[in-house]
Amino acid sequence: MASNHPALLPFIESRQTRHAYIDRTQTLLSAFTPKDQDVTITLPNINTNDERRPTSTYIIRSPSSKELAVLLDPQQCNCRLSDTSSSSIKLMYRAAGNGEAPSMATWDVSSSLKDQVHNCCFGGQVIIGVLLDGPDAVVVDAKRKRISNMIGISNNGLIQNSILEPGCAIHNNSEVSNTHVMKYAAIIGCGSLTCMEETVAKASKSCAFDMYNGSMDVEVGPEAGGGRVVTVNIESTLVDVCHALNIDSNGGTSAPLLQLDSTKKEGKEVVMNVLCPHSSILHTPQTNHVHLLPHSSIDSATSVASALLLPQSTIKNGCTVSHALLQWNATLTSQSDAHHVFLMERSEVGPHSFTANAIYGPDSHVSGGEVHCTIFGPNANSHHQSLLIGILWPLGRGNVGYGSNVGSNHTGRIPDQETSVGEGTFWGLGCVIKFPVDLTSAPYSIIAAGVQLPPQRIGLPFSLITDGPGGMNQLTPGWLLHYSPYTIARSEVKFANRRTAKRHDFYTGWKILRGGVMDMLVDARDALLFPKVESAKIFKGEKAIGGLGANQLTEKGRQIGIRAYTDALQRYALRGLLQRLVELVNSQKGLTLVEALHHVGLDDVVSQSSGGVGASSKPVVDWPVLPWNEASHSDPEALWKHQHSILMKEIPSIIRNGNGNDTLSQLLQKCIALEKDHAVRVYKSKSRDDVRGAATVPGYKDVHVAAEKDSVVLAAKEEAAMVQKEVILVEEALGGTAVRSRL
Repeated sequence: MASNHPALLPFIESRQTRHAYIDRTQTLLSAFTPKDQDVTITLPNINTNDERRPTSTYIIRSPSSKELAVLLDPQQCNCRLSDTSSSSIKLMYRAAGNGEAPSMATWDVSSSLKDQVHNCCFGGQVIIGVLLDGPDAVVVDAKRKRISNMIGISNNGLIQNSILEPGCAIHNNSEVSNTHVMKYAAIIGCGSLTCMEETVAKASKSCAFDMYNGSMDVEVGPEAGGGRVVTVNIESTLVDVCHALNIDSNGGTSAPLLQLDSTKKEGKEVVMNVLCPHSSILHTPQTNHVHLLPHSSIDSATSVASALLLPQSTIKNGCTVSHALLQWNATLTSQSDAHHVFLMERSEVGPHSFTANAIYGPDSHVSGGEVHCTIFGPNANSHHQSLLIGILWPLGRGNVGYGSNVGSNHTGRIPDQETSVGEGTFWGLGCVIKFPVDLTSAPYSIIAAGVQLPPQRIGLPFSLITDGPGGMNQLTPGWLLHYSPYTIARSEVKFANRRTAKRHDFYTGWKILRGGVMDMLVDARDALLFPKVESAKIFKGEKAIGGLGANQLTEKGRQIGIRAYTDALQRYALRGLLQRLVELVNSQKGLTLVEALHHVGLDDVVSQSSGGVGASSKPVVDWPVLPWNEASHSDPEALWKHQHSILMKEIPSIIRNGNGNDTLSQLLQKCIALEKDHAVRVYKSKSRDDVRGAATVPGYKDVHVAAEKDSVVLAAKEEAAMVQKEVILVEEALGGTAVRSRL
């Protein structure tokens, strides 16, 4: 899909803004030649809101003998040149109006130099920006007042081959070289800030790092013996990443893709650090080859090399970073090491994390652990000391418990194994995962504390995997749906509230119980309904039940899974039916039951014997359809079509001796019953914790919200009541007779 989709405009505009700032740098670089001639340059204004014109004219010229004397006088500016024969200083200041440049080219700015430049050594070619009262005054930003009050250049050991625009703040640094600092930007208290050609070449060679295009290669999956190399762009989304890795091979791509020209532009790359307006580098000993967009910052890091930061992103507090792309509001913090990483909007790494070759989805967070060769999807969290290696987790939304070792990727021959993880997976405390493992068809499953998971492929969603007898793990399919629906209900609210990366909102807001997950439930239920072996008390492994993996399942657990999956499927389909009917009766008056049945495609329903299609003898190893590529993701009609298809398969198990007129009655009655049952189970799953806690921990009741007052429990109860009211609305609109007969 083309890049002109409205949802992609913030990403396209970001790229255009980046290139505009690089073009500004290139324009100013041209002022270095010819060496001794004055230059007049017209540039776009930094803050257009504060300006009457979109552009301003700048005069760039060599200092007069008086100005140079003031600059070098120990009693005035107290500056010096590192080499008088090779150093070239030029002054830059803004003309009062676009037509005033010729008359202002000979102005004496020595008094402004004396006020703004102190105690610096200059070498090579340097443009020194000078503020003049009136034409180039600085507007103090209240949020950054401290830096705004420090406008000027002072106490720098060496500044060489740099462009320092009027209104920047550069103080107390050991070395600033090959750097362009724009108005309102700041470099304060740093060691060496440079941009060497060797660093640029090394970055290009090691991971194809390209500052102009904002791109680099990240290798995920196997650490060795192959690999999945994806070229990411600073403006990429997870839709683009999954497409590049062919993760969307099943179902195709319907979400918009960002299509950018990533060919290397000859002459566009500038071997300079670029600090855009309101960006800053503070108290950092080593910085090399960086580009900071407005309001981004590097603050008290240890070392940063080859990094591109979009607005509001930051690297801070003792981090060591190389080859990094940070989107809006992304953060690397607190003694973390990060190399070859891409952080999407609102993602955060740190404190005390070590990560390499990793892609972090929007709103994800890692702290205190190691993450290597991994895609860490949106709203995924790892808040404790843990290990993730070779993890492909594009849908995220899960949690990694303390001590989880999801990284047994070495066979003793080569570290070439990997694991594909399903949406919402919960890795329990101290679990050990031995590769390869595939959980993509078992979303929202829980690997319990201490479990050792051998290599396998699991296809039973919402499962609980615990230690089992005889050294074989025990799996309960649909456990989360049946015993802990509170978790799912809370997660729907939690993910909506924590989805703060608004630029990625067009694809990250999918529902948990959506069409693609329902299709997985159909397959899983068929596998449970039609085991590969005769009836048994315990089913062991994939040879017994498809999707069971290397686990065992009791007959009781099989029945729990069948019921859980059936209830979820029927609730999904019947809620769609009810919504369709409510919309119909609200838009049309005087409807008959026959017309309503026809509208929802139930006029020809004939009761049939219930049954599935049988489990597939050999499951296809493929990625599930990604939620943003599901037809129902953004199309209400496609959603209803899918709900209707599920409903038609479920009707035989709902209708009892259906004869047409009372079909709708039984379906709506079932809808009410399922919603009431769901609300009760949400309450019970929370209430169990209350009872256990109160019986175990002194004062538990005093500091915990009881189930009766819990917002998630109350919302489920209100939802059930709303469904009952909507059913009454429908029955009254349709005359009541046939519909009301069983309600």
